[in-house]
Amino acid sequence: MTNYWTSAGIGIAFAAAALAIVFGSYFLARRLLSNGEDGDRTPEAAASIAVRIAALHGLILALVYAQELDDYKGIRNVLTQEATAISDVYHDVGRYGGPIVAPVQATLASYLDTVVNEEWDQLARGEGLSAQAWIDWDNVYQKLLDLTPTSDRERYLAGRMRDRITAVAGFRQLREATAVGRFSGLFWAPALIGLALLAVPFYVYRPSRSNLILLSIFALYSGVILFFIYAFANPFAQPGKLQPVPFQHLLRGDIGKSLPNG
Repeated sequence: MTNYWTSAGIGIAFAAAALAIVFGSYFLARRLLSNGEDGDRTPEAAASIAVRIAALHGLILALVYAQELDDYKGIRNVLTQEATAISDVYHDVGRYGGPIVAPVQATLASYLDTVVNEEWDQLARGEGLSAQAWIDWDNVYQKLLDLTPTSDRERYLAGRMRDRITAVAGFRQLREATAVGRFSGLFWAPALIGLALLAVPFYVYRPSRSNLILLSIFALYSGVILFFIYAFANPFAQPGKLQPVPFQHLLRGDIGKSLPNG
């Protein structure tokens, strides 16, 4: 529930900021600019400029929104693939058998626990991946490299487990790239400047009730779009935070029983 109110608060802040930018730009333009002489055709020029600015601004928002949404969906798929790879290694090492089973399964459980309870918050703060999770991953990798299979069954399982644990490292790097590889000012500066400039041509229309309502609708919708772009930018932080549900599901199952307190 707290997360809901946090997201709602951030959304309201974006809407309020968009309203402030649009109306601030509109009233400043009305104060500094005149409607011109009758032959200047200022309203027609203002409308033409507004259309051109709106086209560029809309294109920027559409491209960035589509990219962020695609990245958001991509990282959600990555979480599922990483959880599946960890589960495969956990159960395959049980099929392999021998003294390696208990330490590998315990380390995998520790890895998941670290990711859920430590690494997720680090990614939300843009601090990258947990060093302890890398240590756990490396311990498993080293143990799998030391395997000396003696049968076709063991050779197949050993190769499969090495492939799957290597894939986990790739999924981890994708998560980190999504969390820390943001473009911030490269988008927000033109987006906010475009929002302000788009309100300027409307200075030719007096601030009647109907005109102010129409400007409010434009500002609120722009604020909503900017809010969703912000929410999708870092899937590990509020307001668009992805919960580590696939990892939590594994910890609630057999893998969680391999923890020291499991």
